[in-house]
Amino acid sequence: MLPTPSFAAPGTRFVRRLGPHHFAHLRACAEGLDVADCARRYLGIEHGHEAATAHQEAADAVRAVARRRGESAWRLVGLTIRTPEGAPRPSLESFAAQHGLEGFSESEVLKLYAEAFPLERKAARGQRLRERQLMLLRRLERLAAETPQPGDLVAGWFDEALAAKLVTAGLLTLGALNARISVGGRWFSSLPAVGIAKARRIERHLATLLAREVQPARALFTLSATPALFRAPSPSQAARASSGAAGSAPGDVVVAHGTAAALARPLLDVASDRQAVQSWIQARAGSLATVRVYQREAHRLLLWLQYERGEGGQGATLAQMGVADCGAFMAFLQNIPPRWISRARAAPGQPGWAPFRGPLSHQSCRQAITIIASMFAWLQSAQYLSANPWVLVNQATGDDPGKRMLDTKSFSEAAMQEVIRFVDAQAPSPSRARIRFTLLFVEAVGLRSAELLSATLGDLRIEPEGWVMQVRGKGSKNRIAAVPGQALHALQDYLLVRGMGSIQAAPPTAPLLASAVDPMAPVGYQALYEHVRGWLAKAVRASNLPAHERERLAGATTHWLRHTFGTRAIARAVPLDVIQAQMGHASIQTTTAIYGRAPIKRRVDELGKAFG
Repeated sequence: MLPTPSFAAPGTRFVRRLGPHHFAHLRACAEGLDVADCARRYLGIEHGHEAATAHQEAADAVRAVARRRGESAWRLVGLTIRTPEGAPRPSLESFAAQHGLEGFSESEVLKLYAEAFPLERKAARGQRLRERQLMLLRRLERLAAETPQPGDLVAGWFDEALAAKLVTAGLLTLGALNARISVGGRWFSSLPAVGIAKARRIERHLATLLAREVQPARALFTLSATPALFRAPSPSQAARASSGAAGSAPGDVVVAHGTAAALARPLLDVASDRQAVQSWIQARAGSLATVRVYQREAHRLLLWLQYERGEGGQGATLAQMGVADCGAFMAFLQNIPPRWISRARAAPGQPGWAPFRGPLSHQSCRQAITIIASMFAWLQSAQYLSANPWVLVNQATGDDPGKRMLDTKSFSEAAMQEVIRFVDAQAPSPSRARIRFTLLFVEAVGLRSAELLSATLGDLRIEPEGWVMQVRGKGSKNRIAAVPGQALHALQDYLLVRGMGSIQAAPPTAPLLASAVDPMAPVGYQALYEHVRGWLAKAVRASNLPAHERERLAGATTHWLRHTFGTRAIARAVPLDVIQAQMGHASIQTTTAIYGRAPIKRRVDELGKAFG
């Protein structure tokens, strides 16, 4: 069959320069492997529709080379004909129509037909066709394939959208990208809309182009030192602790503090900083996720005390930490030295490992300081520490100067109307029905993506107060969410398209959001993300919104719909406690911190009346 038509955004290009990986992809497809799998492996393509487009562009580029070289068999590039074992022999006309061979000459069609249906039924059908393809691809590769070089621009070897992100982050060449990846850590933190999964795909694709740059191993964090926070103290450490000696041997993270013996009635039965920290974590961490965060921040502090403080290379202890040390640690967090940033995939204690994966964001710095200050307060209350220097330090880090306060990721009412108008104007289809339901339901209920995906119709019920649904929310917490009229009408319309009738008559096990193919099959997060983002992007491009608003909405995702609910509810004077409960926020401060835009209009209007 001929390559699948492109469904990528208009103007997107995936193939600009032909490399050995393009020919490897086409050879794998010729051998009968799945196009999408081959594209992920050889072309670094993420999604199915992108795989089809990239495959077609690669085939077209190689065909063009073949035509320029006068290869009469250029049409074979990218062509795959599979014949199921035992399948009946179709007519010549049906065979040509089935495989899109209308543009082939009669002799070419006859030759392909004979190879797909040889007289000898035991022979592997299509084997000669594949051999011809593979020979042609090898011949063309020797003539046209370029060897990627470190100085090549990323735009020549990555698709346009991803190349633009790399260039924006200052990664102009393959060599620069290779060096950044080789350093390790969260090298991709400056790339917009690139998470761990996509970063790993970038790394794998680059590995097919260039050999990974080897960085010298760091000797700062040794095998004996890094895991020590989670190991029992050695006999010598325990002896120093019991005797009240200060300091530690080089390489020891867990060191004695000397205060427990001096206190009259210590509340903790511990002999080291490590044990004290573990006691704090066990007492205060309410979930496994919190345990991990507390361990990480305490581990970093103890390593910093060991390697950056103290005299004579002995390091310092928690009890020895003073006000100046607190200020120095805050400054350290805001500007992490390169030697403290880990190489990619380096395990704790191994060469190249370091405590940080990359520079900390403003929010991460604030979180780390809050956790450490809380730990010191607890250790003082437990009489492990005689004093808490953090109470004498201005812990405020201020607001992030790079954060634009009114840039809430939500749709204005005018923008949402434009999106719904675009959706309604499209031809009826399961995809259109699903996006229309998602837009209207989440805007009115405010669910998270995970909550929407895990919900079933059985979670909805009618109570004396009205329609509600039980939600399994963040932190595995259950809550009841109200389901207003807009959401109910959207759900009813969606169920009718799925052939399920009314809400009461539909099977309770049916997913709230279903596959466009099977109304009883749920969808995954990635499918929902791509579905919503694709529709929103098309709707925004086709809208009559101002250019600045179209630009702001260009990257809108499913989560924007939840923010739209919060912003809209505040603007319509819904009480904050109602919004907090509906959205499942832990505190009302979270609600007001996120949705600060809504009251602005009221403020502008009132001041306009006074000073208009």
